[in-house]
Amino acid sequence: MFASKLIVRYNGFMQARISKFFDECKLAAVGIVLAARSLSFVVPFLLTFLIFGVLISLLSGGSSAIDLFWVSDFGGKMEILWGGLLTLFGKGRTFADFLINFLLTFFQATLIGLIVFVFKKRKQNGLSHRTKSGDTSSIENAGIATGLALLGSGCPTCGTTLITPILTSIFSSSSMAIAGTISGIMTAVAYVLIFWSLKKMGLEAYVIIKDEEWRKRRQKKNGGASAKETEENE
Repeated sequence: MFASKLIVRYNGFMQARISKFFDECKLAAVGIVLAARSLSFVVPFLLTFLIFGVLISLLSGGSSAIDLFWVSDFGGKMEILWGGLLTLFGKGRTFADFLINFLLTFFQATLIGLIVFVFKKRKQNGLSHRTKSGDTSSIENAGIATGLALLGSGCPTCGTTLITPILTSIFSSSSMAIAGTISGIMTAVAYVLIFWSLKKMGLEAYVIIKDEEWRKRRQKKNGGASAKETEENE
């Protein structure tokens, strides 16, 4: 009898936690959409998307493209960067590899855009001195996810990744067989960190935006009431 009650309570607790998690995800998604209307979000998003995406594309075949970039003239550099941009959008890649790297770049850029947006809003509202631990962890997670994404960048499904030469130099040529698996694990961890941070920062953005809307409505209402009172006194 006691065991059955305990199970019922545990199930109710887990259902409440799961329901809360999905509710927070929905609010975070709304916060991201609302933040995307601001230049404070759009500018860092675009810069991160282009820089991070092109870098991952250039590292898709190892470090050779980066080495070639440094020894090329201006025209050669522009051609390499343009090729990296085309690779980001799927040129010369399988659909699976394109989807993995494109979405990773998109979500990473979204996270950076949210971090910049939230920090600017905090500064505007005089809250820049209050740094939450969640904000710090989101920045740390963004950095870790970037490192994992770069190390696991390349072609995860075929084993051609940036970590392939590293594993080969440490172990042997047989390590190429597990490079794709390690790259996949790194990419999966990067996705988890990014999604977790997106939920936190998306919720923060939602609260800030809704608070600003409430303050504007209150100021407008108080302003209208003050004007009406002034007219009555006259």
